[in-house]
Amino acid sequence: MIDKIRSVNNWSQAIFLSAFFGLAVALPIAEALKQISVIVIILLGIHLIFKQELKIEENLLTYSAVGLVLSSLMSGFFAFNTIEALRACIDIFRIIMIFLIIKNIPLNLNQLVIFNKILFLSMIVALFYGLYQFYFFPIPPPEINYLKLHSIGHVNHSSIYLLLVFTIALTWLFYRDNRFPNISTSFLLFIIISSLAGIFITGSRATMFTSLLLILLIFLLFFITKPYRNPKLLVILAILIIIPLIVLFSSEYSLERLLLGFNMIHRDALMEASIRAWVEHNIFFGIGADNSHYINPQDYTDSVFTIIPHAHNTYITYLLERGLFGLSLYVIFIFSVLIALIKQYVKTKNRLVTAALLVWLVNFLISFVNTTFHDENALLMVLIWGLALNQQLTPVKSHKND
Repeated sequence: MIDKIRSVNNWSQAIFLSAFFGLAVALPIAEALKQISVIVIILLGIHLIFKQELKIEENLLTYSAVGLVLSSLMSGFFAFNTIEALRACIDIFRIIMIFLIIKNIPLNLNQLVIFNKILFLSMIVALFYGLYQFYFFPIPPPEINYLKLHSIGHVNHSSIYLLLVFTIALTWLFYRDNRFPNISTSFLLFIIISSLAGIFITGSRATMFTSLLLILLIFLLFFITKPYRNPKLLVILAILIIIPLIVLFSSEYSLERLLLGFNMIHRDALMEASIRAWVEHNIFFGIGADNSHYINPQDYTDSVFTIIPHAHNTYITYLLERGLFGLSLYVIFIFSVLIALIKQYVKTKNRLVTAALLVWLVNFLISFVNTTFHDENALLMVLIWGLALNQQLTPVKSHKND
Protein backbone atom coordinates (compact mmCIF):
# COMPACT_ATOMS: atom_id res chain seq x y z
CA MET A 1 0.00 0.00 0.00
CA ILE A 2 3.00 2.22 -0.01
CA ASP A 3 2.89 4.58 -2.94
CA LYS A 4 6.36 6.18 -2.72
CA ILE A 5 8.64 6.46 0.26
CA ARG A 6 11.84 8.29 -0.47
CA SER A 7 15.01 6.23 -0.02
CA VAL A 8 13.04 3.10 0.91
CA ASN A 9 13.86 -0.01 -1.11
CA ASN A 10 11.29 -2.17 -2.84
CA TRP A 11 11.86 -4.96 -0.32
CA SER A 12 10.69 -2.65 2.49
CA GLN A 13 7.53 -1.84 0.56
CA ALA A 14 6.88 -5.53 -0.12
CA ILE A 15 7.41 -6.46 3.52
CA PHE A 16 5.07 -3.72 4.71
CA LEU A 17 2.35 -4.67 2.23
CA SER A 18 2.58 -8.34 3.14
CA ALA A 19 2.29 -7.58 6.84
CA PHE A 20 -0.42 -4.95 6.35
CA PHE A 21 -2.67 -7.22 4.29
CA GLY A 22 -1.71 -10.19 6.44
CA LEU A 23 -3.00 -8.34 9.49
CA ALA A 24 -6.35 -7.75 7.77
CA VAL A 25 -6.58 -11.49 7.08
CA ALA A 26 -5.42 -12.62 10.50
CA LEU A 27 -7.34 -10.42 12.96
CA PRO A 28 -10.35 -12.77 13.39
CA ILE A 29 -8.78 -15.95 11.98
CA ALA A 30 -5.15 -16.71 12.76
CA GLU A 31 -3.41 -15.73 15.99
CA ALA A 32 0.11 -16.60 14.81
CA LEU A 33 -0.19 -14.63 11.55
CA LYS A 34 -1.67 -11.69 13.46
CA GLN A 35 1.26 -11.58 15.88
CA ILE A 36 3.81 -11.91 13.07
CA SER A 37 2.14 -9.16 11.02
CA VAL A 38 2.02 -6.77 13.98
CA ILE A 39 5.67 -7.40 14.86
CA VAL A 40 6.80 -6.92 11.25
CA ILE A 41 4.90 -3.62 10.87
CA ILE A 42 6.30 -2.30 14.17
CA LEU A 43 9.89 -3.35 13.44
CA LEU A 44 9.73 -1.88 9.93
CA GLY A 45 8.18 1.31 11.30
CA ILE A 46 10.89 1.69 13.95
CA HIS A 47 13.53 1.04 11.27
CA LEU A 48 12.09 3.81 9.07
CA ILE A 49 11.82 6.20 12.03
CA PHE A 50 15.49 5.73 12.95
CA LYS A 51 16.47 6.23 9.31
CA GLN A 52 14.36 9.43 9.37
CA GLU A 53 12.28 8.14 6.46
CA LEU A 54 9.12 8.08 8.56
CA LYS A 55 8.26 11.17 10.59
CA ILE A 56 5.89 10.98 13.55
CA GLU A 57 3.97 14.22 14.05
CA GLU A 58 4.56 15.90 17.39
CA ASN A 59 1.16 16.94 18.70
CA LEU A 60 -1.26 16.26 21.55
CA LEU A 61 -2.55 13.11 19.84
CA THR A 62 0.94 11.60 19.63
CA TYR A 63 1.88 12.67 23.16
CA SER A 64 -1.30 11.20 24.66
CA ALA A 65 -0.80 7.98 22.70
CA VAL A 66 2.74 7.60 24.06
CA GLY A 67 1.52 8.60 27.51
CA LEU A 68 -1.05 5.81 27.38
CA VAL A 69 1.76 3.28 27.02
CA LEU A 70 3.77 4.91 29.82
CA SER A 71 0.78 4.89 32.17
CA SER A 72 0.38 1.15 31.64
CA LEU A 73 4.07 0.67 32.32
CA MET A 74 3.98 2.77 35.50
CA SER A 75 0.93 0.90 36.81
CA GLY A 76 3.02 -2.25 36.59
CA PHE A 77 5.22 -1.02 39.44
CA PHE A 78 2.15 -1.00 41.74
CA ALA A 79 0.58 -4.22 40.41
CA PHE A 80 -0.39 -7.34 42.35
CA ASN A 81 1.25 -9.28 39.52
CA THR A 82 3.91 -7.28 37.68
CA ILE A 83 4.35 -9.87 34.91
CA GLU A 84 0.65 -9.72 33.96
CA ALA A 85 0.76 -5.92 34.03
CA LEU A 86 3.80 -5.83 31.75
CA ARG A 87 2.12 -8.21 29.29
CA ALA A 88 -0.82 -5.81 29.14
CA CYS A 89 1.66 -2.96 28.62
CA ILE A 90 3.08 -4.82 25.61
CA ASP A 91 -0.46 -5.12 24.20
CA ILE A 92 -1.12 -1.37 24.45
CA PHE A 93 2.38 -0.66 23.06
CA ARG A 94 1.58 -2.74 19.95
CA ILE A 95 -1.76 -0.99 19.49
CA ILE A 96 -0.30 2.51 19.77
CA MET A 97 2.67 1.71 17.52
CA ILE A 98 0.37 0.34 14.81
CA PHE A 99 -1.72 3.53 15.07
CA LEU A 100 1.26 5.88 14.80
CA ILE A 101 2.87 3.96 11.92
CA ILE A 102 -0.30 3.58 9.85
CA LYS A 103 -1.19 7.23 10.51
CA ASN A 104 2.14 8.52 9.20
CA ILE A 105 3.33 6.12 6.51
CA PRO A 106 2.56 7.14 2.89
CA LEU A 107 -0.40 5.18 1.48
CA ASN A 108 -2.57 5.17 -1.64
CA LEU A 109 -6.28 4.68 -2.15
CA ASN A 110 -6.41 1.67 -4.46
CA GLN A 111 -4.66 -0.61 -2.03
CA LEU A 112 -6.82 0.81 0.76
CA VAL A 113 -9.76 -0.80 -1.06
CA ILE A 114 -7.85 -4.09 -1.17
CA PHE A 115 -7.28 -3.84 2.59
CA ASN A 116 -11.01 -3.34 3.21
CA LYS A 117 -11.99 -6.23 0.93
CA ILE A 118 -9.58 -8.54 2.76
CA LEU A 119 -10.96 -7.28 6.08
CA PHE A 120 -14.52 -8.09 4.99
CA LEU A 121 -13.60 -11.52 3.60
CA SER A 122 -11.68 -12.52 6.72
CA MET A 123 -14.71 -11.62 8.83
CA ILE A 124 -16.90 -13.86 6.65
CA VAL A 125 -14.46 -16.79 6.96
CA ALA A 126 -14.26 -16.35 10.74
CA LEU A 127 -18.05 -15.97 11.06
CA PHE A 128 -18.84 -19.06 8.97
CA TYR A 129 -16.31 -21.13 10.88
CA GLY A 130 -17.78 -19.83 14.15
CA LEU A 131 -21.30 -20.74 13.01
CA TYR A 132 -20.06 -24.19 12.02
CA GLN A 133 -18.62 -24.72 15.49
CA PHE A 134 -21.68 -23.15 17.14
CA TYR A 135 -24.27 -25.39 15.44
CA PHE A 136 -22.36 -28.64 14.85
CA PHE A 137 -20.02 -28.77 17.86
CA PRO A 138 -21.92 -27.08 20.69
CA ILE A 139 -20.50 -27.08 24.20
CA PRO A 140 -22.30 -29.76 26.25
CA PRO A 141 -24.55 -28.65 29.15
CA PRO A 142 -24.46 -27.15 31.71
CA GLU A 143 -22.15 -24.76 29.84
CA ILE A 144 -23.84 -22.08 27.70
CA ASN A 145 -23.03 -22.21 23.99
CA TYR A 146 -21.96 -18.92 22.38
CA LEU A 147 -20.92 -17.91 18.88
CA LYS A 148 -17.25 -16.88 18.85
CA LEU A 149 -14.85 -15.82 16.12
CA HIS A 150 -11.81 -18.10 16.01
CA SER A 151 -8.91 -15.78 16.89
CA ILE A 152 -10.96 -13.36 19.00
CA GLY A 153 -12.59 -15.81 21.37
CA HIS A 154 -14.88 -14.27 23.97
CA VAL A 155 -18.44 -13.87 22.69
CA ASN A 156 -18.71 -10.15 23.60
CA HIS A 157 -15.37 -9.36 21.99
CA SER A 158 -16.37 -11.31 18.86
CA SER A 159 -19.65 -9.43 18.71
CA ILE A 160 -17.85 -6.09 19.00
CA TYR A 161 -15.54 -7.10 16.15
CA LEU A 162 -18.58 -7.97 13.99
CA LEU A 163 -20.07 -4.58 14.87
CA LEU A 164 -16.90 -2.74 13.84
CA VAL A 165 -16.82 -4.51 10.47
CA PHE A 166 -20.57 -3.90 10.11
CA THR A 167 -19.96 -0.18 10.73
CA ILE A 168 -17.20 0.04 8.12
CA ALA A 169 -19.22 -1.85 5.49
CA LEU A 170 -22.31 0.24 6.22
CA THR A 171 -20.34 3.42 5.54
CA TRP A 172 -18.83 2.08 2.31
CA LEU A 173 -22.31 1.19 1.06
CA PHE A 174 -24.29 4.26 2.05
CA TYR A 175 -21.76 7.07 1.81
CA ARG A 176 -21.42 8.10 -1.83
CA ASP A 177 -17.85 9.28 -2.45
CA ASN A 178 -16.64 9.49 -6.06
CA ARG A 179 -13.06 10.18 -4.98
CA PHE A 180 -12.75 6.63 -3.63
CA PRO A 181 -12.78 3.44 -5.69
CA ASN A 182 -16.02 1.60 -4.94
CA ILE A 183 -16.61 -1.89 -3.59
CA SER A 184 -19.41 -3.96 -5.13
CA THR A 185 -22.82 -3.10 -3.68
CA SER A 186 -23.85 -6.77 -3.60
CA PHE A 187 -20.68 -7.70 -1.74
CA LEU A 188 -21.18 -4.93 0.82
CA LEU A 189 -24.80 -5.95 1.37
CA PHE A 190 -23.67 -9.52 1.97
CA ILE A 191 -21.13 -8.33 4.54
CA ILE A 192 -23.66 -6.07 6.27
CA ILE A 193 -26.38 -8.71 6.52
CA SER A 194 -23.92 -11.45 7.57
CA SER A 195 -22.29 -9.37 10.29
CA LEU A 196 -25.70 -8.16 11.51
CA ALA A 197 -26.94 -11.75 11.71
CA GLY A 198 -23.78 -12.70 13.60
CA ILE A 199 -24.33 -9.87 16.08
CA PHE A 200 -27.85 -11.08 16.87
CA ILE A 201 -26.74 -14.72 17.14
CA THR A 202 -24.08 -13.76 19.70
CA GLY A 203 -26.84 -12.21 21.78
CA SER A 204 -24.61 -9.35 22.94
CA ARG A 205 -26.99 -6.68 24.17
CA ALA A 206 -24.59 -3.76 23.69
CA THR A 207 -23.82 -4.60 20.07
CA MET A 208 -27.47 -5.31 19.22
CA PHE A 209 -28.48 -1.92 20.61
CA THR A 210 -25.61 -0.15 18.86
CA SER A 211 -26.15 -1.82 15.46
CA LEU A 212 -29.78 -0.70 15.45
CA LEU A 213 -28.68 2.77 16.56
CA LEU A 214 -26.18 2.97 13.68
CA ILE A 215 -28.82 1.98 11.13
CA LEU A 216 -31.18 4.64 12.49
CA LEU A 217 -28.33 7.18 12.45
CA ILE A 218 -27.57 6.43 8.80
CA PHE A 219 -31.32 6.71 8.11
CA LEU A 220 -31.33 10.21 9.60
CA LEU A 221 -28.24 11.19 7.62
CA PHE A 222 -30.18 10.53 4.41
CA PHE A 223 -32.30 13.56 5.19
CA ILE A 224 -29.62 15.98 6.34
CA THR A 225 -26.45 15.10 4.40
CA LYS A 226 -26.18 15.33 0.62
CA PRO A 227 -23.76 12.39 0.07
CA TYR A 228 -26.38 10.05 1.55
CA ARG A 229 -29.33 11.02 -0.65
CA ASN A 230 -30.09 8.00 -2.82
CA PRO A 231 -33.66 6.54 -3.02
CA LYS A 232 -32.48 2.98 -3.82
CA LEU A 233 -30.18 2.92 -0.83
CA LEU A 234 -32.96 4.35 1.31
CA VAL A 235 -35.10 1.31 0.43
CA ILE A 236 -32.18 -0.99 1.25
CA LEU A 237 -31.72 0.79 4.56
CA ALA A 238 -35.40 0.33 5.42
CA ILE A 239 -35.03 -3.41 4.71
CA LEU A 240 -31.93 -3.52 6.93
CA ILE A 241 -33.98 -2.01 9.74
CA ILE A 242 -36.86 -4.45 9.28
CA ILE A 243 -34.71 -7.62 9.09
CA PRO A 244 -33.11 -7.34 12.54
CA LEU A 245 -36.44 -6.36 14.08
CA ILE A 246 -38.06 -9.48 12.60
CA VAL A 247 -35.18 -11.60 13.88
CA LEU A 248 -35.39 -9.90 17.26
CA PHE A 249 -39.10 -10.42 17.83
CA SER A 250 -39.21 -13.91 16.29
CA SER A 251 -36.21 -15.23 18.24
CA GLU A 252 -36.88 -15.89 21.91
CA TYR A 253 -33.13 -16.03 22.57
CA SER A 254 -32.34 -12.64 20.94
CA LEU A 255 -35.32 -10.95 22.56
CA GLU A 256 -34.41 -12.38 25.96
CA ARG A 257 -30.81 -11.22 25.61
CA LEU A 258 -31.88 -7.74 24.47
CA LEU A 259 -34.34 -7.33 27.35
CA LEU A 260 -31.66 -8.58 29.71
CA GLY A 261 -29.65 -5.54 28.64
CA PHE A 262 -31.96 -3.39 30.75
CA ASN A 263 -30.97 -5.43 33.82
CA MET A 264 -27.55 -4.13 34.85
CA ILE A 265 -27.63 -5.25 38.49
CA HIS A 266 -24.67 -7.66 38.26
CA ARG A 267 -22.54 -5.30 36.16
CA ASP A 268 -23.43 -2.38 38.41
CA ALA A 269 -22.08 -4.37 41.35
CA LEU A 270 -18.79 -4.99 39.52
CA MET A 271 -18.50 -1.31 38.59
CA GLU A 272 -19.21 -0.20 42.17
CA ALA A 273 -16.71 -2.71 43.57
CA SER A 274 -14.08 -1.56 41.06
CA ILE A 275 -14.46 2.07 42.09
CA ARG A 276 -14.31 1.19 45.80
CA ALA A 277 -11.21 -0.97 45.23
CA TRP A 278 -9.57 1.86 43.26
CA VAL A 279 -10.13 4.30 46.15
CA GLU A 280 -8.76 1.79 48.64
CA HIS A 281 -5.58 0.96 46.71
CA ASN A 282 -3.72 3.40 44.44
CA ILE A 283 -5.71 6.41 43.23
CA PHE A 284 -3.07 7.76 40.85
CA PHE A 285 -1.56 4.63 39.26
CA GLY A 286 -4.08 1.85 39.94
CA ILE A 287 -3.50 -1.81 40.75
CA GLY A 288 -1.79 -2.76 37.49
CA ALA A 289 -3.15 -3.51 34.02
CA ASP A 290 -4.99 -6.86 33.79
CA ASN A 291 -4.87 -7.21 37.59
CA SER A 292 -8.60 -6.69 38.25
CA HIS A 293 -9.12 -10.41 38.88
CA TYR A 294 -7.15 -10.12 42.12
CA ILE A 295 -10.02 -8.07 43.58
CA ASN A 296 -12.94 -9.84 45.25
CA PRO A 297 -16.03 -7.65 44.64
CA GLN A 298 -17.79 -9.29 47.59
CA ASP A 299 -15.37 -7.39 49.84
CA TYR A 300 -16.95 -4.14 48.67
CA THR A 301 -20.55 -4.81 47.63
CA ASP A 302 -23.22 -7.46 47.17
CA SER A 303 -22.12 -9.42 44.12
CA VAL A 304 -22.56 -12.91 42.72
CA PHE A 305 -18.95 -12.79 41.49
CA THR A 306 -15.88 -13.66 43.54
CA ILE A 307 -13.44 -11.89 41.18
CA ILE A 308 -13.55 -8.89 38.86
CA PRO A 309 -12.58 -10.24 35.43
CA HIS A 310 -13.05 -6.63 34.30
CA ALA A 311 -15.47 -3.90 35.28
CA HIS A 312 -17.59 -4.24 32.10
CA ASN A 313 -16.76 -0.59 31.56
CA THR A 314 -13.60 0.57 29.79
CA TYR A 315 -13.34 3.82 31.73
CA ILE A 316 -13.78 2.23 35.16
CA THR A 317 -11.39 -0.58 34.22
CA TYR A 318 -8.76 2.02 33.30
CA LEU A 319 -9.46 3.82 36.56
CA LEU A 320 -8.98 0.67 38.66
CA GLU A 321 -6.00 -0.75 36.78
CA ARG A 322 -4.13 2.40 35.69
CA GLY A 323 -5.49 5.01 38.10
CA LEU A 324 -6.37 8.64 37.45
CA PHE A 325 -3.19 9.03 35.42
CA GLY A 326 -4.03 6.23 33.01
CA LEU A 327 -7.72 7.10 32.67
CA SER A 328 -6.93 10.76 32.00
CA LEU A 329 -4.48 9.85 29.24
CA TYR A 330 -6.96 7.41 27.67
CA VAL A 331 -9.71 10.04 27.64
CA ILE A 332 -7.30 12.65 26.20
CA PHE A 333 -6.19 10.16 23.56
CA ILE A 334 -9.64 9.14 22.31
CA PHE A 335 -10.92 12.73 22.27
CA SER A 336 -7.74 13.85 20.50
CA VAL A 337 -8.56 11.20 17.90
CA LEU A 338 -12.12 12.56 17.65
CA ILE A 339 -10.95 16.15 17.19
CA ALA A 340 -8.43 15.08 14.54
CA LEU A 341 -11.10 13.04 12.71
CA ILE A 342 -13.54 15.97 12.74
CA LYS A 343 -10.86 18.28 11.33
CA GLN A 344 -10.03 15.69 8.68
CA TYR A 345 -13.72 15.33 7.78
CA VAL A 346 -14.08 19.09 7.36
CA LYS A 347 -11.13 18.98 4.91
CA THR A 348 -11.96 15.83 2.95
CA LYS A 349 -15.55 14.74 3.70
CA ASN A 350 -14.65 11.25 2.50
CA ARG A 351 -16.16 7.89 3.41
CA LEU A 352 -12.98 6.69 5.13
CA VAL A 353 -13.14 9.46 7.73
CA THR A 354 -16.89 8.93 8.07
CA ALA A 355 -16.29 5.25 8.84
CA ALA A 356 -13.60 6.21 11.37
CA LEU A 357 -15.98 8.62 13.10
CA LEU A 358 -18.67 5.94 13.38
CA VAL A 359 -16.08 3.45 14.68
CA TRP A 360 -15.12 6.07 17.29
CA LEU A 361 -18.80 6.40 18.26
CA VAL A 362 -19.15 2.61 18.58
CA ASN A 363 -16.09 2.43 20.84
CA PHE A 364 -17.25 5.37 22.96
CA LEU A 365 -20.75 3.97 23.53
CA ILE A 366 -19.88 0.32 24.15
CA SER A 367 -17.06 1.36 26.50
CA PHE A 368 -19.76 2.20 29.07
CA VAL A 369 -20.92 -1.43 29.25
CA ASN A 370 -17.90 -3.46 28.16
CA THR A 371 -14.13 -3.33 27.66
CA THR A 372 -13.25 -2.51 24.08
CA PHE A 373 -9.80 -0.97 23.70
CA HIS A 374 -7.60 -4.07 23.68
CA ASP A 375 -6.51 -6.98 21.47
CA GLU A 376 -8.08 -7.42 18.01
CA ASN A 377 -10.83 -4.84 18.47
CA ALA A 378 -8.40 -2.08 19.42
CA LEU A 379 -6.08 -3.06 16.54
CA LEU A 380 -8.96 -2.78 14.07
CA MET A 381 -10.04 0.57 15.52
CA VAL A 382 -6.59 2.14 15.38
CA LEU A 383 -6.07 0.79 11.85
CA ILE A 384 -9.22 2.59 10.69
CA TRP A 385 -8.39 5.76 12.66
CA GLY A 386 -4.81 5.75 11.39
CA LEU A 387 -5.88 5.30 7.77
CA ALA A 388 -8.47 8.08 8.10
CA LEU A 389 -5.91 10.48 9.57
CA ASN A 390 -3.18 9.59 7.09
CA GLN A 391 -2.20 12.82 5.36
CA GLN A 392 -0.85 10.97 2.32
CA LEU A 393 -4.27 9.57 1.37
CA THR A 394 -5.02 12.40 -1.03
CA PRO A 395 -7.97 12.02 -3.41
CA VAL A 396 -7.32 10.42 -6.77
CA LYS A 397 -9.38 10.68 -9.93
CA SER A 398 -13.08 10.05 -9.56
CA HIS A 399 -14.45 6.52 -9.98
CA LYS A 400 -17.91 5.82 -11.27
CA ASN A 401 -20.30 4.29 -8.78
CA ASP A 402 -21.12 0.63 -9.44
